[in-house]
Amino acid sequence: MSNVQQIEHIFKENFCELTLNLKKSPENHTGVQCGPGRHVQNIRNCDLFIEDYNLLIYLDVQLYKFRNTRRFDMKDIKNVEINYNTKEQCMFLSLPCLPDNDEELQDSTEKSTEEKKSKDNKKSLDLWKLKRITDQCYIRVDNAKELLKPESNFDYGFASKFRGTIRRFDCDLEIITRMPEPDSVSPLQRTIDREIDEMKNFSRDQYKLNFVELQVPDGLDNPMQFSINFKDSTLSQDEQMLLHNLTCKPELMEMPDEYDIMEIDCGLISILLGICYDVRFTSNEANCESAWTRSILSATLSYFEPFTSLKDVVISFMRRSLIYPLYRNYELSKQCIEDCITALQMNSAWILKQLLICREIFETNERTVFNYYYIDDYIRYLSNPTLCSANHLQMLAHNLKNVLYDIFKKHLGLGLQELETELLKELITDIHIAASNSEDDSEDHDCDDDDSDDDDDDDEETTDDVGTESCESEFCNLPNKQSDNSSSSSSDTEEDSVIEQKMDNLKFILTNITEI
Repeated sequence: MSNVQQIEHIFKENFCELTLNLKKSPENHTGVQCGPGRHVQNIRNCDLFIEDYNLLIYLDVQLYKFRNTRRFDMKDIKNVEINYNTKEQCMFLSLPCLPDNDEELQDSTEKSTEEKKSKDNKKSLDLWKLKRITDQCYIRVDNAKELLKPESNFDYGFASKFRGTIRRFDCDLEIITRMPEPDSVSPLQRTIDREIDEMKNFSRDQYKLNFVELQVPDGLDNPMQFSINFKDSTLSQDEQMLLHNLTCKPELMEMPDEYDIMEIDCGLISILLGICYDVRFTSNEANCESAWTRSILSATLSYFEPFTSLKDVVISFMRRSLIYPLYRNYELSKQCIEDCITALQMNSAWILKQLLICREIFETNERTVFNYYYIDDYIRYLSNPTLCSANHLQMLAHNLKNVLYDIFKKHLGLGLQELETELLKELITDIHIAASNSEDDSEDHDCDDDDSDDDDDDDEETTDDVGTESCESEFCNLPNKQSDNSSSSSSDTEEDSVIEQKMDNLKFILTNITEI
């Protein structure tokens, strides 16, 4: 959520006076206005969340964010009044803060010093810690006597151009999406719900299982070894007809009056990443699981979540690819992102073909709702050279590559580094146990050899007749001794093989755990 506006503030005793300036145009993460831009039109359409030091307000189409230097008094936040001045186009609200005592000043100074020394290591806000206070808020317009309650009527879909009750198309929305009523849930709440669901569904054991080596069931191809043919972009006759039907009418190709081009591009990347994963997973032969895979990996589809930051898109995809599908491997997730970059660089026709295939997959798997609100419009978007030229896609690929270089495991918020360290300790313990067992077996075999030597000495001291019998007996038992020695050698070889295998795994882990 990089497309945010900051909130101005001043302190008056134990209150923080906040000002939201609605005149400013929304900006993307690069500081450049996004297309025609989107502007706040309904001030009652808002959603407020607060945490000890953070306040987030989603106002109609724009996110406002404030980081406090003093702790909010959470217990005293009741019946928050928001005043809107139509002439100044500003919103004002006052929130209680705890006393700014000496200890807090000292702690704040120490924290400020630490943050200045290490800005890169500054911990991001945990959205799941936010408390929703919208129901405790009231809006007063131009000092009127009447207090208005906030509304919930938010946009969703391609370019956030849809508003109102969603069309179901005989789809069971409760099964195929986590947002069956996106109009009543703010984009900020959708993001919070998604992150909470992901934390609940993340399996530590499943991640560790696929960390050392991708666990590929018998009969399936290793997706890491599949090579995508990006030149395969020839449309079938049915695909050509479908493309014609979707783009033949000029009114269908029109964009909404207000849109954020960054939001559109981020949605495209979110959907395309899910497609790239499925193409690798199925070796480009879509199956009955493809509809689920493509939709579950895209937060744009499964949560109707709008993105305005490529970094947020990549993090979302990587988190979901390590939580939901069969193969949950960090390197595989990175490979899918690299596939997406290559597709953007090389051939927009391949992307268009994949979207047409995706549309057919959703159509036949009770996910028509995704076609109506996203896929159809993205097909039209890619078919519009004015909006989506080859240069535009190459620029998008360049930006995506830069984002990939800047994202590490720590950014995913799943505790992967701790998990890998834990796995390393378990593997080292297994190696020690295997080595100890090997030494014990070796000592047992040495004792057996000593006992055999003692028996031979006793045999030499007997009479000639007994010696003859002994020789015959010894001769007869010789193959058994050789068999025992052979068995011992085989056992040692198996133990060495196990240790060598674990050492190879250990070396692999050591080369992969490089992030701190």
